Amino acid sequence: MVGLASVLAAIMSMTIGHASTTGITKVALTAQQSAQQSALSKYLVKLKWTACPASVAAAPFQCTTAPVPLNYAKPGGTRIGLALIRLPAAMPKQRIGSLFINFGGPGGAGTTILPGRATTVFSQAIRNHFDLVSWDTRGTGLSTAVRCFATQAEDSGYFALVPYFPYPASTDAAFWSQNAELGHDCEQRAAALLPHLSSQDTARDLDLLRQDVGDKKLTYMGFSYGTVIGAVYANLFPGSVRSMVLDGTLDFKGNAIGDVAGQAQTLPVDVRNGVDVAAQGVFGRFLSLCAKAGSTQCAFAAGGNLLAKWQTILTRSQASPIQYNGTYSYSRVVAHTYYNLYQPITEWPALATLLQGLYTAGAGAAVHAALAQALYPVSNGNEGYYLSQCADIKVPTQESVYDSLAVTEDAKVPGFGRFVTYDMAHCATWPALNTDAYDGPWNRSKAAILVINSRYDPATPYQGAAAAVRELGNARLLTVNGDGHTSEYSEPSACRDTAKQAYLISLKLPPHGKVCAVDQLPWGLPSGS
Repeated sequence: MVGLASVLAAIMSMTIGHASTTGITKVALTAQQSAQQSALSKYLVKLKWTACPASVAAAPFQCTTAPVPLNYAKPGGTRIGLALIRLPAAMPKQRIGSLFINFGGPGGAGTTILPGRATTVFSQAIRNHFDLVSWDTRGTGLSTAVRCFATQAEDSGYFALVPYFPYPASTDAAFWSQNAELGHDCEQRAAALLPHLSSQDTARDLDLLRQDVGDKKLTYMGFSYGTVIGAVYANLFPGSVRSMVLDGTLDFKGNAIGDVAGQAQTLPVDVRNGVDVAAQGVFGRFLSLCAKAGSTQCAFAAGGNLLAKWQTILTRSQASPIQYNGTYSYSRVVAHTYYNLYQPITEWPALATLLQGLYTAGAGAAVHAALAQALYPVSNGNEGYYLSQCADIKVPTQESVYDSLAVTEDAKVPGFGRFVTYDMAHCATWPALNTDAYDGPWNRSKAAILVINSRYDPATPYQGAAAAVRELGNARLLTVNGDGHTSEYSEPSACRDTAKQAYLISLKLPPHGKVCAVDQLPWGLPSGS
């Protein structure tokens, strides 16, 4: 019952973790706690793995569901279900245990993502030694889910309607009304579930799942926002971690409440985390490598002076939308560009084609018929992105804070500054903002944690990963001297993959200060270009 006791300690420290003052305390089991422990024990089940639905995955993948409490403060109450998927270890006799994987998002459905990435992200040696296990976090995917709209068409229609940011006016009542509509609709359809979707709730779920699969300690890999789930788990259950890789890591304190007192009231989450500045830096890398590749490889290099061409595109789209296989407003130009910075090998060539098309179309040339189609999705697609992040963080709730900041950020970081100012604007009016959130402490893990980050990451800036290592205390930073967001999307690096494999299998950390080179750059450029 050690696992249940650790869950119970986490439950009793909910308000302590939120206040971030004293840490998780050890408490004697009272009669009430004993009742809670008894209630939680009913959630420990022997999972029945079966063939996945054909719409999810084919063999050898297997699927199942597991029960967890809706509210960990009242574990004897309503139950919800979590959908899981696994790829069994290829060599059962060498099996170490289960490797739990969260692909981030937040809200990314593990049952959908794992089948496509099991063999591309995880080496054969890792697949030999571990069952790869992922799940749809509470509120998302095939788990008990928040449904904010009656139909998928309504869902897609809403996200297609709301602009990425208001322009040209910074004060836009219609924009704020549209943003508030999402939280209102989610609350109307999922009022009971909405307050119980934080990363702290998910970390407690993960500890029950760990016990369900029979692992004494957790082996975990979290990408992007999945690093928050991992960090929360390691601090709620500091003695229950075997190994943990956090890849594309947030500044945990900065994300939750800000690194400076009062910062959460004055700066939106991604502004205080420096995402706009990081995006500008990565875009500068895109322009530099494109110029080196030349126009025969990178379309946007035609004519040279790439930065001036980019500024021309921004200026023209600000004046009026550019028509190029669709309508590209200022906000759409910036959003397409930003999201296509995540995957340098596969998406930067397509981005270059798009930008060259926008440049020539804006100059009055005929609209090109062949627009690259392999663009990273510019819409989050559904409400899952906001469910846990709005629950986890503190952000300004006054529209005027965003509207004023958008002007100064746009001047400081053209395009990206305004985009990042508003990218989590839904949280400003979210009905379950900062509920059951974990605000710290972050340095309680007894197991050393491996943090991996690209030097040039547009979504989780490198300085955030460095801050996370300091916050975690017992952690090691592996720097990848390349571009892109997490090892799912960044340039290939045998050095990085070898280090990750050695840690997960043999618990061997890379040396302090280790920097891994990448093996390839976009457009076929050699490493080191």
